Amino acid sequence: MRLSLLIATLFSCTLLHAQKDTLQSRIILVGDAGALVKGRSAVIDAIKKQMPLDKKTTVLFLGDNLYDIGLPDIYHKGYNEAKAALDSQVTIARGKDAKVIIIPGNHDWNNAGPGGEEAIQRQQQYVDFSGEKNVKFYPEGGCPGPVEVKISDDVVMIVMDSQWWLHAFDKPGVESDCDQKTPEQVLEELGDLLNDNLDKLIVFACHHPFKSNGVHGGYYTWKQHLFPFTELRQNLYIPLPVLGSIYPIARSVFGTPQDIPHPAYQNMIAKFDEVLKAHPHVVRVHGHEHNLQWIQNDSLVQLISGSGCKTQRVSDGKDTKYTARNLGFAVMEISTNKRAKATFYELDSDLDSVKPAYSAQLMEFSQLPKLEKKDTTEALFVYKDRATAPASLQYPPTHGLKKLMNGTNYRDVWSTPVDFKVFNIKKEKGGFKIIGVGGGKQTKSLQLEDKDGVEWALRTIDKDPQLTLPEGLRGSFAQSIVQDIISASHPYAPLAVPVLAEAAGVTAPKPEFFYVPDDPALGYYRPFFASKICMLEKKELSKDLDSKSSEKLFNKMREDNDQTIDQAEVLNARLLDMLVGDWDRHFGQWRWIPTDTGQGKYFIPVPRDRDQAFSWSNGLLVRAASRKFDILKGFRKKFDDIEEWNSTAKDFDRYFMNQLDKHTWDSVTAAFVKNVDSATIVKAVKRFPKEIYAINGQVITDKLVNRRATLEKESKKYYDFLSETVQVLGSNKNEFFRLSADDKGNPKLEVYAYKDNSDTSFLMYQRVFDPKVTTELRLYGFGGDDMFRIEEAVKGKMKVRMIGGRGEDSFVVKSAVRAYLYDNTNEKAGVVKGRRTHNKLSKDSDVNRFVRDNYKYSSFNYPTLALGYNGVDGVFVGTGFSIRTHGFRKEPFAAEHKFAGLFAVGQQAHTVKYSGEFIKVIGKNDVLVNARYSNPGLNFFFGFGNKTKIADGRDGDDYRVRYNYVEGDVLIRNRVARIFSISVGPTVFRYWNKYKDNTKYVLAEPETLGLDSASVFSPKTYLGGKIVFDLNNINNPLFPTRGISWRTQFSSLHAVHNQTRAVNKLESDLVVYASLRDQPRIVTVLRLGAGHIFENTYEFFQAMSFGANRDLRGFRRNRYSGSTMAYGSMEFRVKLFDFKNSVLPGQLGFHTFGDLGRVWYAPEKNKVWHPAYGGGIYFIPFNMLFVSAGLAKSDELLFNISIGTKLNVTF
Repeated sequence: MRLSLLIATLFSCTLLHAQKDTLQSRIILVGDAGALVKGRSAVIDAIKKQMPLDKKTTVLFLGDNLYDIGLPDIYHKGYNEAKAALDSQVTIARGKDAKVIIIPGNHDWNNAGPGGEEAIQRQQQYVDFSGEKNVKFYPEGGCPGPVEVKISDDVVMIVMDSQWWLHAFDKPGVESDCDQKTPEQVLEELGDLLNDNLDKLIVFACHHPFKSNGVHGGYYTWKQHLFPFTELRQNLYIPLPVLGSIYPIARSVFGTPQDIPHPAYQNMIAKFDEVLKAHPHVVRVHGHEHNLQWIQNDSLVQLISGSGCKTQRVSDGKDTKYTARNLGFAVMEISTNKRAKATFYELDSDLDSVKPAYSAQLMEFSQLPKLEKKDTTEALFVYKDRATAPASLQYPPTHGLKKLMNGTNYRDVWSTPVDFKVFNIKKEKGGFKIIGVGGGKQTKSLQLEDKDGVEWALRTIDKDPQLTLPEGLRGSFAQSIVQDIISASHPYAPLAVPVLAEAAGVTAPKPEFFYVPDDPALGYYRPFFASKICMLEKKELSKDLDSKSSEKLFNKMREDNDQTIDQAEVLNARLLDMLVGDWDRHFGQWRWIPTDTGQGKYFIPVPRDRDQAFSWSNGLLVRAASRKFDILKGFRKKFDDIEEWNSTAKDFDRYFMNQLDKHTWDSVTAAFVKNVDSATIVKAVKRFPKEIYAINGQVITDKLVNRRATLEKESKKYYDFLSETVQVLGSNKNEFFRLSADDKGNPKLEVYAYKDNSDTSFLMYQRVFDPKVTTELRLYGFGGDDMFRIEEAVKGKMKVRMIGGRGEDSFVVKSAVRAYLYDNTNEKAGVVKGRRTHNKLSKDSDVNRFVRDNYKYSSFNYPTLALGYNGVDGVFVGTGFSIRTHGFRKEPFAAEHKFAGLFAVGQQAHTVKYSGEFIKVIGKNDVLVNARYSNPGLNFFFGFGNKTKIADGRDGDDYRVRYNYVEGDVLIRNRVARIFSISVGPTVFRYWNKYKDNTKYVLAEPETLGLDSASVFSPKTYLGGKIVFDLNNINNPLFPTRGISWRTQFSSLHAVHNQTRAVNKLESDLVVYASLRDQPRIVTVLRLGAGHIFENTYEFFQAMSFGANRDLRGFRRNRYSGSTMAYGSMEFRVKLFDFKNSVLPGQLGFHTFGDLGRVWYAPEKNKVWHPAYGGGIYFIPFNMLFVSAGLAKSDELLFNISIGTKLNVTF
């Protein structure tokens, strides 16, 4: 009886515990499910069959949802296959209560390549419009995240797009709609989310794992070393011992950006680890590896479920609890007692059945972290009414050289104490509550709500300039130097701008400046705002106005043709930008208020965040940089190059002011100048605090008055600039584009929204063009059945490009104008061509491609400078210039011309070079033109052979050969891949030599070197061809730290006359740059090269040679010559430290190297390899200029001293 009672008691306790420990949520993890096998997804089918897809279940697809390039355009040959694979994921829970979350991986970003942002947007839009309400794609808009997803009361999922972090091409950034636009903002938001959910289990989800025992973690077996081609094709068993190990060893040590060893990947891991470690209960879930892994240690709990459609090798490494190379998925189950369990499921070989392969407790998170005690000083905090403080103490007045280089700027304004009202968060405007934190490109803002529900923003005025600097300058200065540039901005400009805006009729916030005390009521945000000067702004746009960002408005206008904007008001606001010198006016600086017109929506612009008004610097460094970056020219009395000064807004202005004709433009400008008169300017500047007005109030007033006086003239220039090439966009509905002529013969464009051919009731767009100004018109139809028509009356030289889109488009060209038609031939397109119509219709899915931010400025860079010295040739001085122009769909430019000259002062020798690059001239092929003239060349000849000696009584300088030559080639280049190209074409070479130029050198007695004097001094001309294979993916042309540059060339030159011999050459030069970190201290450089002449007889100047001409610094140029050559070099570059002074900041380091080389010459036999070694120092100021000095020693005891410069930007 007692035994029965005991058993019953124990059973009851167990049952009670089981009842309490019920399931609260289930997360099914599926990664890399991006392809169907035999028309189906076995893993998804198994989940649907095996797992309960109820309301407690969330299915998470972990990226690489589509192979190989994400979701391509609808015209791409792989679209239907990709669509089927995506449909299998989107519909997994159709008719069920389970939630489905899809996150992106590298393949979804066009295989981590160019066009990735477009591919990820296509995939998201497909998911959004799938009609499956329980399916979400996160993060949205190609943004990085993090996105918080509530799974249950105790479980929060934080979703990240890790490919955004690694992506090397276009991606949403500082000008996007993303809530987090930079890595720093991503990490800050992640920290906030973790802090808000300290008592919950965090499921951190992104595609890329932080640790792996698979391929991306560097795992290779003997098979990959012996049969490397099996990585490309499963059964390609071609043995390649030793050489086969190069790829797996290099990849396992250095990796690609998609591999854990790669510096960019390591940087991402380090940054996220630092933030995630602050939370006690984080489970990281990933795909990427095509296998199943459970890795766990004291600081990491990680599940990899990446075998959704394919498998790859995996090993049992350290901290591994489970691995499998099978198709399958993982499941997390979280109980109400706060226990998390993980189970891995594997499919059988027949792919028709699934079984649990491993299951164990993952984590117990009922033990909550100890929260910090509430600050007891809050109740004791006493607010003052006013405080005196400077805007910032970071910009004190400068003296001497620093003053000359960095400028006085507005340092006195920043450092002058001003009397401020103290911000009392509990009482100001009736009291605020904190509802969030934000930030623009420079400042932090605290989002507040008053007692009436009105939203306000409290913004810091001291700024972080990293995000506003031009791309070429970001990261180039030490942080203290970058911060110093902020002294060029005026902290009190926001007080003056509203007065000017009100006079012009432009909406602008009216900020109030406060001193924010070290107030405990600020809570978590206290360190960011305490003891700072901030400005408080009421948000002009309430939630009920349904305002849109530029990004969303732009997309809406593409979706439907009933969305229009007030372009005259855009111009009015842009004129204010130009007047006050605010160059930072990108898409993200605007909001749009809709009004209903009865036929659609009409949007009014509301400009925001005028952070750069009155920015100005008189420092030499900024003045010099402004030669390349016009936005740095600043707020001066006169406008300087208005076209390029507006570069930040160049694309925005081309879309949101493309309908304004010259009359309207001039009228708006005249009204602006009239309304913003001198009295208004005086009134505006007097809004500065009296302490500040006394410093430079009158100077700023005078500048504004002068700029206003010339604004109409400058505005006309800018109109002409924007009107050179005009783009007009349709939508995904039907449009009729009609180009006719007005009564003066000028081209007139009308765009109608229509439902049938006779409907022209809704005029979307109308503009008359001046053919002397507008040289090109681009019309985009996008979706819908669009009609394009050019009437016979249209004359002139204007180019008209008509780009169709999805749908059955028609093109009618009755005029002789130069018209270009683009559309996909997979759909019916009606075409009636004119005499000068170019038919560009194609099956290529990119034929209708549209790139929003596509305008690039032509450039003329001058002068490029080069200075050098070596112990052999003395001092070099070089200069040159380059011209770059752009064109329609020509990347990275349409044409580039480079001219350079180099003069060796001591040798009285000079070289002139030209190179031209013309993109997509012959179909998709480029044309390269190269020419070089040397008079004379700085070459040496020590005789043929690998053991040549310098004769007694002579020194190395006696072996100069002062011959002249000119060479050139014209090559057709096919860019096979992003980093690989093949070029082929004709080449010419002419040699001539004069005895009088060589009387002091060995060619005065050519027979001593085995040469014939008659041949040496006879001119020689060659014609032939060459083919060049070029692979290049180095990460920085100035100072590479990673990548490969490999150039292989075969040339065949034939004799033009009897004094010339034909010669065929093969040459190959490889340089590998390797480093283990994102910003490495040590860089290894490996150089390998070889060459061969296939003829037995050849001229001395044609011989294969090695020395300084091959970057082997321990030897003279052309030290050894023969028919075959090989060399190798290993170099280590070590960064010592960064200079952080403000006058000449930069990186200082040293390098050491060892060289080895030899030649082969038929008459001799030897096994000698010639070594050399040396080292030197280098300095890289501003990341723009490379200066080096070195010392090298060879087996001839030659100490070669060299000093050189390489300039990456022009001044």
